[in-house]
Amino acid sequence: MGTKSSRKAAEAPESANLAALAKLTMASYETLERDLRARIASLEGQALRFETAIDNVSQGICFFDAGERLILSNRRYAEIYHIAPEQLRPGLTLREIVALRVAVGTSATDADAYLALARSANSGTAPRVWTANLADGRTIQVCHQPMPDGSWVATHEDITALAANRQIAAERISLQTLIDWVPDYLWVKDTESRFIVANRALALDSGREKTSDMVGLTDFDLHAPELARKFRAVEQNVLSSGQPMIDKEEFIVDALGAGKWVSSTKVPLRNAQNDVIGLVGIAHDVTARKQADVLRDGQAHILEMIAMSALLEDVLDRLMRLVESQLTGIFGSVLLLDKDGSHLRHGGAPSLAKEYTDAIDGIAIGPKVGSCG
Repeated sequence: MGTKSSRKAAEAPESANLAALAKLTMASYETLERDLRARIASLEGQALRFETAIDNVSQGICFFDAGERLILSNRRYAEIYHIAPEQLRPGLTLREIVALRVAVGTSATDADAYLALARSANSGTAPRVWTANLADGRTIQVCHQPMPDGSWVATHEDITALAANRQIAAERISLQTLIDWVPDYLWVKDTESRFIVANRALALDSGREKTSDMVGLTDFDLHAPELARKFRAVEQNVLSSGQPMIDKEEFIVDALGAGKWVSSTKVPLRNAQNDVIGLVGIAHDVTARKQADVLRDGQAHILEMIAMSALLEDVLDRLMRLVESQLTGIFGSVLLLDKDGSHLRHGGAPSLAKEYTDAIDGIAIGPKVGSCG
């Protein structure tokens, strides 16, 4: 009896210890389970945030392992290549994905050619960038980044609009370079008669250092109000009627105050829908021709006056007007030597003030009066 009692007494603490150990183990398990669940929830939250983040990126993103199998891609990648998102399952090979693109017409090449390009890009460690022109006319830029383990990540971006803008900019630069070599005035205006494009000749004669300084200006910024109103009326007629104005001679004054005659042509500019969206103009300096015509006609008229025995004063006035028409900003006079050889008489000065011509008339000349005459 004593032995059994002592054995039971020994077993009681041992059972209590086992129960305590079991309870502690269960508590630890529950703690670990809670921690594990919390970590799983945290990872799931991070994964959801990551997935949400890459799905809201404007570029298509894809990850491939060393075996060319898809690990992850975002929604934009599927959208760019017109593939249903559910078709892009992890585990698909690159060849299978390219086959999907070929099937919907969004692959620039066949599968073999694309695989060769991707493998070439993946053979080094440096990133590679290339553009692909798709069959539907879009331009896609691919940035390929190899990883040390043979996997890679790539971004795909639709740069169609950017490429078009670059092309337009390049063409505009080429056009600007071309028209800057033309000595005539060349310009493009919008429907409000504002300059959009102007060449160097026009910019310089308008007092501007750069052609870009002309953009947004109107004729009211360059000419006197009455002349600007005249030009605007002509242009608005071209814009409203849709009919060109061909070789109309116009008188202008440049930034230096020099007057000149130009032969202007203004043609309506239309878009693809045939709407008038502005006008294109060209003006050729015809001042020399105009002056030659005036000189020829003036000489003929003076000879006719002489033949008709016109008054000398009238002939001389006509002569001075002809000279002044050939020299901008110059006013002249003709002085006649008196019979005594020591006085000057007014002959002709149509543009000079009468007070001046009266003061000059009869003035003495010669060494005794300080004149070299």
